[in-house]
Order: sequence, then structure tokens, then C-alpha cells
Amino acid sequence: MSQAKFLDKTLLAVANVAEQSLFSEAYALRHGFLQLLDVRIKLVTFLYILVIISFLHRPQTVWLLYGLSLVLAVVSRVPLVFFLKRVWLFVPLFSAAIVLPALLNIVTPGDPVWVLMKLSRAYTWGPYTIPSEIAVTRQGLWGGIVFVSRVAASVSFAVLFTLTTKWAGVFSGLRSLFVPRVFVVTLGMTYRYLFVFLRLIQDMYRARKSRTLRPLSPAAERNWIASRIGATFKKSVDMSEDIYKAMLSRGFHGEFRSSDRFHAAAADTIWFVTVLLFGGILILFEKGFLHS
Repeated sequence: MSQAKFLDKTLLAVANVAEQSLFSEAYALRHGFLQLLDVRIKLVTFLYILVIISFLHRPQTVWLLYGLSLVLAVVSRVPLVFFLKRVWLFVPLFSAAIVLPALLNIVTPGDPVWVLMKLSRAYTWGPYTIPSEIAVTRQGLWGGIVFVSRVAASVSFAVLFTLTTKWAGVFSGLRSLFVPRVFVVTLGMTYRYLFVFLRLIQDMYRARKSRTLRPLSPAAERNWIASRIGATFKKSVDMSEDIYKAMLSRGFHGEFRSSDRFHAAAADTIWFVTVLLFGGILILFEKGFLHS
């Protein structure tokens, strides 16, 4: 019973996160600062910010950008607690698997800060060496801090963009920026039917649960999951064919027509120039600091 409750809660949590993160446009419809910007300007500037973050090497500079994302969330009428939860839900998933091994002298040699384990001797296999003392190094710790800072700042701006922009506007903006049509159409169809298949999986599980009188063995559970994976794949293939034929019968020629009409205002120009100058200043500041 505890496993069933855990699976129920997991499916419900996944559905809620997907619905709030991808399919809810409640915050995108608010009259905040980012919501009023032209989608094309927002796409270019946010991509520029993400590139700038990848070039920064000082945690202080990266956290300055992270603080900027918090300010933008406030002025865009996104609840700060909600925004922090969304960001730090993904940061550990992106960074933990990479950062934790990189802290050790096995991966990042350097000055030991905290000795975790002592071995009888060092072990060598070809080019790989395990030292006699396995420890967290100062260089690994610094690299981990920089990496987590970059991930936090990048995820913050990515989440902020998705929360303050309607997905239909994103697709139209991508096409107006000459992104290949195939990519935009594929992304749009994925967005439209991701929620459909998420609900389909939930319905499959609930249907099985309503017809099960006693817990199944682990082997039966694995067989059921494998069969559902196959059934979901077959259903997705059949649905894709049906949708494609329905689109052709309605005059589809490879591109969705959008009614959005973009117009860059003075605020968009000011935002664009400010972001470009701010990013350039950060890069020059870091170069000057490193050379000094």
C-alpha cells in the first residue's frame, strides 16, 4: 500500500509540475515588465544572458546576475516564493550528479580541505590514479561553487522566460527570427501533445489500480510497465499519423499561421541596449579581475 501511495503521489506531483511549468499561462497574462516586452527582443536578450553566464568565472558575478533575475521576477509580478521553488527544484537535478564527484581529488587534484577516507596505498589503472587519501579539494570546491552558481542563474532566467511568455508567442517569435520551420513545428506539436500523453499515462495507471484486488508481484509489475510502454509508443505513432492526415485534410502546408503581430516599442529598445551593455561590462570586469 505504501508503494501504491508513493506512486500515486509521484504521478500527481509530476502532473502538477508539468501543468504549472509548461501549460499554465497565468503569469504570462499579467501586466508585468517582462510580459510587456516584444517576444523577439526577449528571446534574443535572454539567450544573450545565458551565453554571458557561461563565460563568467567568478561566483560573485554570477550571483549578481541571479539577483537580477529575482528583481525581474518581482517587477514581472511573479511570486518570489513560487519562483524560488521552481528554480531550486531543478538546480540540484542538474548539478548534483556532476558536482559531487568533481569535489574529490580523484577527479580534481588540488589542495585537500576535508579528508573523507584513507586507503592503505594509492591505486593506479593506466592513466587513472586513486590517491591514498580521498579528500575534497579547494580547487574542486571552487569549481563546484562556480558550476552551481551558473546552473542556478541559467535556470532562473530560463524559468522566468517560460513563466512570463505565452508559448504561442514563443513559437511565433522563433519563426520571426528565422528559426527553421521544422524545428518550430516539432517543438509546437511536442508542447501541445505532451500533456495529452501525460494524462494518458495517468489514466492507464488509475485503470489498472481500479481493477486490481491485491498487490502484484515485482515481476508482474515490471511486465505491466513494459507492456504500457509499448502500448504508449504504439498509440503515439497511431495518433501522429491521424493528426498528420487531419492537418493535411484541413490545408496544412508545413507551417502554422499565427495572428501575432510584433512591434518593438521604445521600452524594448531600451531593454535590448541595456542588456547588451550590462553583459559587456560584466565580461570586461571579469577579464580585468583575472588579469590583475
